[in-house]
Formats: sequence, structure tokens, C-alpha cells
Amino acid sequence: MSFSSDTRKVLDDSLPLGRRVTALCYCLERYSPIGFHASLSFLRFVAGDFTRDPAALPRAMELLTSSYTAWQAELRAYAVLRRHAKRLGYRRPHPSAPNPNQPSHWYGAPREGALHAVWVWYSKGDSADVDVHSLAVALLERGRFTAEQREIFDRVCAQPGNSRAIVRQMAVVVAKS
Repeated sequence: MSFSSDTRKVLDDSLPLGRRVTALCYCLERYSPIGFHASLSFLRFVAGDFTRDPAALPRAMELLTSSYTAWQAELRAYAVLRRHAKRLGYRRPHPSAPNPNQPSHWYGAPREGALHAVWVWYSKGDSADVDVHSLAVALLERGRFTAEQREIFDRVCAQPGNSRAIVRQMAVVVAKS
């Protein structure tokens, strides 16, 4: 199956609600820019509880499809740039260059999606990293970092660790504030 065929199932009113929600989850398996659970939660937060309200499913699918379409456009633009760079002899992109093959944010609502991803991560309570935990609290409470927190964030970004995915989402929030 593909994203578009599962999209059709999500929007097919003749299918039972459970089957349509499952099709939405299949779409999220193919494209979940802020992680599967955070993306599913973000769709519920914005569109409504589609597991109980069939009218919320088209809203959720529209939000997901618009983000997916914007990501696909960025992939096409990146492919053009890479072909040009390769013609000039630059065979490999610089390691710090953005790579849209792994989406890093919710297209169309990057800050909102990233804040939601931070909230989902924080609400699980999984982290033993005190610095990352305190940075998440700061973003959720104020939506930005103080100068001191920014220094901590820069230090955390430079370290390898288990919290890399959430730190990337924090970077999206910080960049958009």
C-alpha cells in the first residue's frame, strides 16, 4: 500500500470507523515527521478525537496530507540541488547540511508540532537527563529559553545521548521563536 491509497481509505465513509483510523495509522507509519506517537497526538490535538468522531478524520487527514505534500516538495527541491552539486563535483553533502529525507519538523506548523512533540516526550517522563528535562519544562512553560538555558541547550546539542530526537524538536521551537 501507499500513502495515497491509505489516504483514500481514511476518507472512505463506507468503511467502518476503526478501519479508517487504522488506515490513518498506516499513513503515519509512512510519514510521521515528529515521531509516530507525537504525530498521532498532534493530529488528535488539532483535528479532534477521530477515534470517536468520524468528522474529525478528514480534518486530521487534511493536516497530515498538507504536511506530507510540503515535505515531498522539499524533497524534490533537494534532489535538484544535489544533482547540481554532483555536477560540480560535490559527491557528498556536508554532514551539517540539512537533509529532508528524514523530516525534522511538521511542515506547515513547525513550531506548534515541535512544541507538541516536546510535550508528548515530557509527559512520558522517560528522561533521566536533568538538563534536557529542565529545557523541556522551560519550552512548555514559556515557549523560549533564557540566555542561561540557551547555553545549556547549546551544550546539550553538542553531546551525544539518548535524547537527540527531542533536542532536535527543541531546536525547531528555538529557531521559530
